[in-house]
Amino acid sequence: MSCLRVSIISAFLFSILFIMPLSYAQTKEINEIKSAAAINELPKKIEALKQFIKEYPQSNYLGYAYENIFSSYLNINQIDSAFSYISRYLDLYPPEMRMNPYNDIAYSLAQKKVGLDSADVYSALSIKLAQRNNPRNLSMYQDTRALVLYDLGKYNDALALEELAITGHETDPTYLVSLAIYQDAAGKRIDAIKTAAAAIINGDNDEAITNFDKWVSEETSSMEEKNKLKEKVADEVIKKYFQDNDLIDKAKIHSTAAVFLAETGVKLSQAEKWAKEAVASLKNNSDIETIILFKKNLAIVFAKQKKYDTALRELKSIEEIENPWDFDFWYTLGSIYETLGQNKKAIDSYISGIIAFENKRISSALNSLAKKEGISDGELQAMINKKKDDLTSFKPGHYEKKSTGNVVLAELFTGAECGPCAAADGAFDALSEYFPRTDLAILEYHLHIPAPDPMTNPQTFQHYKYYGGNFGTPTVFFDGTEKLTGGGPRILVQNRFNIYKYIIAKLMDKGSSIKINGKASQSDSLIKINLKVEGEKNKNASLHLALVEKSINYIGGNGVGRHIFVVRDLIGSNEGVELNNKSGKYDEEFNLNKLQQSLTEYLNDPTTDPSWRPYVKFTGWRARTDKMNRNNLAVVAWIQDNNTKQVMQSFYVDVPAIEK
Repeated sequence: MSCLRVSIISAFLFSILFIMPLSYAQTKEINEIKSAAAINELPKKIEALKQFIKEYPQSNYLGYAYENIFSSYLNINQIDSAFSYISRYLDLYPPEMRMNPYNDIAYSLAQKKVGLDSADVYSALSIKLAQRNNPRNLSMYQDTRALVLYDLGKYNDALALEELAITGHETDPTYLVSLAIYQDAAGKRIDAIKTAAAAIINGDNDEAITNFDKWVSEETSSMEEKNKLKEKVADEVIKKYFQDNDLIDKAKIHSTAAVFLAETGVKLSQAEKWAKEAVASLKNNSDIETIILFKKNLAIVFAKQKKYDTALRELKSIEEIENPWDFDFWYTLGSIYETLGQNKKAIDSYISGIIAFENKRISSALNSLAKKEGISDGELQAMINKKKDDLTSFKPGHYEKKSTGNVVLAELFTGAECGPCAAADGAFDALSEYFPRTDLAILEYHLHIPAPDPMTNPQTFQHYKYYGGNFGTPTVFFDGTEKLTGGGPRILVQNRFNIYKYIIAKLMDKGSSIKINGKASQSDSLIKINLKVEGEKNKNASLHLALVEKSINYIGGNGVGRHIFVVRDLIGSNEGVELNNKSGKYDEEFNLNKLQQSLTEYLNDPTTDPSWRPYVKFTGWRARTDKMNRNNLAVVAWIQDNNTKQVMQSFYVDVPAIEK
């Protein structure tokens, strides 16, 4: 699971933006913390947060409030006041659980280049705790400490630590950018240029490009020398990239290499050839991420060649399904509009590129264009805020096409403590509103990623293993084979929804030769399912059945308050039920008393089950979710090839309430 380092204020906003209300009292408390956090004028925000703390001294959101006050004071350079809130924030955590708070504080201080002696202490403490409690993610804490050492002027120490941190992350542009900076600071300029180039080909679209151009210019004295150095480095980087990725699809590595050549200004004709070949290789069944990548990359190459109309056509074809994290896309789109004199569209594109996370290159272009257009800072901020409001308050509408008879199965692996899962969870909520259950069946499997989630159970973990068990959250499978990873904060809900809807519509159009029909009934202790399966199945296919609770109210660390179609149980083994019944009729049942007992026993002590993450210390639950609402259940059935994992048909049925 990849991780982007963010400041404390960003992490706070990620959590706050997706909180949903439960009771009236909670709604009032949540609305007040959201309102306080949304204030742009920092002194007023600080006072509002202090008032919240005074009114709700036992709130679950005290940590969020303290984080926000600390960050706000840092941003207005009131360092002493900022430090006065560090201890209050840390006091909310037992000493053995302060690993992430220590790291976040150290990173925030290093970013502002203040309180570096304290940052040094906190970063050292976070590494010490990580070595004991979270060794798998030790690199993240080493990376923060390297930044602190760099800010302290200990360049060789920073470089040595970053060389340790990058182990296992050799192709992560975030680590590569930092390594290049420390190499340059330690007097290793050529190494820094090569590392910056490696960061570019592996996805950096901001600092690495700037540093690469800057360092190459400083290292050479003529245009001829500059071009020779660029070509030499580019050839080395591409050769290594091809060697490291020789088993990956040729079109994909050529498309990526094409963008690298375009960004570094080297061999543009070769770049166009590779990028065109990649787009030409796309087929009707190509996955959405590949479609977006190839078309965007071709557009970037066209833009570097000043073929703006052609580039714009490629970008507009994928704009609706592109996401705010793809800085290359939005910067290219905005710069093309600006070059063509369409400044209003350029500003909107630039805003889309900083809506989820600030990108220096896009921010600089946006501020420069806004100034040129006579837009004040306040007016620009209002435009940004409106964009955010539009994205978080969108209405999905309703699917109006005639059903194809193919019920697509959408499976989300998520976690209540997973920040990026908020966008995916929200998008699944929107999907459930947009599509009827006669067109889309939904399952949500909860996992202890990255921290304990009480909606997890042994069955959800086993299904995670069924799909390989080597992915993080959020991860979505559509009809078993179309896999999509990644999420983000609440403002990405609409984007995730657009992407998911695109994939679902494509799968619906395929149709299905299999039909599933049936009914469910409920007695005091049993849910009985009677199914009829018709149509030709292959020998590796089996029938799978899941019992879901249609909604559960629980607020975890990511702030999501309502969880839909939560998987409570699966019938049979992970391979499902054999399809050996010639009549096509299947009668199965869920024993609710046994299920309730197993859920309760699991939450009493989950640490003995394989689903538990062994390096996480169990300290209890925020709230228990083991008691099922027996009048809020449904069953999803589907036919799946256990080898290819392709789902051939699905079926959804509500479980009738218990008759009184």
